[in-house]
Amino acid sequence: MPNGNLDTEKYKQELMRLYSRSTSAEEKQVTQPVPEEINDTDTEAPDDTVYAEHTEEDSNGAEEDYNSRFPEPDLSELDTDFGTHSAEDDVPPVYDSDELLGTERGYILVNVRTGDDSSAVAGAFISVTAIVDGKRLVLASGVTDESGVSPKFSLPVPDREYSQEPSPEERPYNLFDVSVSAEGFFRARSVDVPVFSGITSVQNFNLIPLPLMMNSSDETVTYYNAEPSFGGGKE
Repeated sequence: MPNGNLDTEKYKQELMRLYSRSTSAEEKQVTQPVPEEINDTDTEAPDDTVYAEHTEEDSNGAEEDYNSRFPEPDLSELDTDFGTHSAEDDVPPVYDSDELLGTERGYILVNVRTGDDSSAVAGAFISVTAIVDGKRLVLASGVTDESGVSPKFSLPVPDREYSQEPSPEERPYNLFDVSVSAEGFFRARSVDVPVFSGITSVQNFNLIPLPLMMNSSDETVTYYNAEPSFGGGKE
């Protein structure tokens, strides 16, 4: 027959052992620091804290860091949508005198819209120029209306008869430069626009909006036009 007192004593000892183990674990959880409490304590600044002053040197450093992370766009490679750029394109045609421009009239009409072609640009200034007697002359100018359309510019051109032959001895057209400027957009220029007698040459511009901290005079987007070909066909 088992000893009742001995069994009772063992039972008490086992309870005490289990109780002490549970109590130790709870004490460890309670005494372990809580991250939020530590952060709250650390963020409290003492009364004698010295705060750094903001200096002009700090501002310059911040601006240089911003410019290095967000550089201004490079538009040097954006040169054409109507032809290819060559060394000859940088040299505009030169007319020795007004008479060499011609006695008949041709026309240029300009449409100006935003870069995504979503809306018209009203109030854009248009100028049409050519090099005459070594000087660049403004032959026509105007402003776009609410639809982004310029007036039809009338310009001097060679006689129509030169364009009736497959290989004319005289060039049957004149070349002009068309420049566009509008507030809030990069300037744009179309180089060597051919104009024939009695024909209206339509020039479409899609202006690129200016990024922050840039002026419209910083860059000019240039488009180079390919001259018409009058080579004779195969027989």
